[in-house]
Amino acid sequence: MPNTNRPLALYVHVPFCKAKCTYCDFYSLAGAEDNIPAFAEALLQEIDAASKQHDLNSFFIDTIFFGGGTPNLLDPDTLAAILDALRTLTQMGEDVEIGLEVNPGEVTLERLKAYRNMGFNRVSIGMQSFQPKLLTFMSRIHSPEDAISAYIMARKAGFTNVSGDLIFAVPGQTRQIWESDLKQLIDLGPEHISTYSLTVEEGTALKRWVDAGHVHMLEESIDTGMYDVGRDLLERHGYVNYEVSNYSRPGYRCRHNLNYWTGVDYLGFGPSAHSFFQGKRWWNPRHLQSYITGMVERGDCDPEIETIDAGTAANEMILTRLRLAQGLDLDIFESRFGINLLDEKAPTLEKWSQELSVQQGHLRVTPAGWSLIDEISADLMTVNA
Repeated sequence: MPNTNRPLALYVHVPFCKAKCTYCDFYSLAGAEDNIPAFAEALLQEIDAASKQHDLNSFFIDTIFFGGGTPNLLDPDTLAAILDALRTLTQMGEDVEIGLEVNPGEVTLERLKAYRNMGFNRVSIGMQSFQPKLLTFMSRIHSPEDAISAYIMARKAGFTNVSGDLIFAVPGQTRQIWESDLKQLIDLGPEHISTYSLTVEEGTALKRWVDAGHVHMLEESIDTGMYDVGRDLLERHGYVNYEVSNYSRPGYRCRHNLNYWTGVDYLGFGPSAHSFFQGKRWWNPRHLQSYITGMVERGDCDPEIETIDAGTAANEMILTRLRLAQGLDLDIFESRFGINLLDEKAPTLEKWSQELSVQQGHLRVTPAGWSLIDEISADLMTVNA
């Protein structure tokens, strides 16, 4: 590789699901699998267009991730064609991380073997809970047994980098139930675990239920308590809390997400997919037919485009870096934006003195502040660069 090479992350959004989860605000469609062939054709055209539109000669592909939606609803031949197209965009890195999300109950051993053989080396399983009642509440269509089976099949297929997702602060969930779910996942032994607090997002069934008074979310103190219990339990079992919601065994951090959080350029493909490349951000329409029609008929799905100014870039650097255990490098921040954050934000730092610390030139959120990361970031993200 030339010395000027820079890492590039690639993302593919697959907007198909068997059922829409109660809490999900990602763009996805239930029962629309008949559109998969047209979607795949449009996607291949978008990848081809990107190869002509962007000069990628000075980049190497560092990570590729297929998310959704449910990527494993695509048959192996379709996935292989898409993956092959992505590989032609520019040179591949020496140790590319190629991952995809799979849903328990919707993936087979044969498909997992096919994914592994075509080059996927990381799989993320959306387990969410091992409690049947909580799975039903969240409109998950798999059982706890399906989640365990998906994990076992991933191992049989040859995956040595497996992640499991769990959700906490679900109505009806107690701290004891949460600990039980965590222990069950820990006992399986994945290399990586992601834990997410259930949040009420606009446009979701959960939002409608809460607004109508049919569902009452857990109090913030209970949510925070579950987060703290989960972090402590996972760290005691050797999972390092490297990002606010993510834990890994040494050497198994999710490189694709780290690329997002550390400002690496990335290109996204598919409806609703976002890209960040050479100071610009753009995102495709959240509408499958508009995306397909645009790509097939015009070769352009008419994405919205935003140029990132210095102030926005500074605030985004604060937001993303504080999510990481390594924190924000204050010297890099000052050299890039001309701002001494310790001076600029002295009152805010005093306000959050128990939740923020400065170590080895990095501003970091302490364990006491992890569950308050959004509030802390919001207070610091008023930089005018």
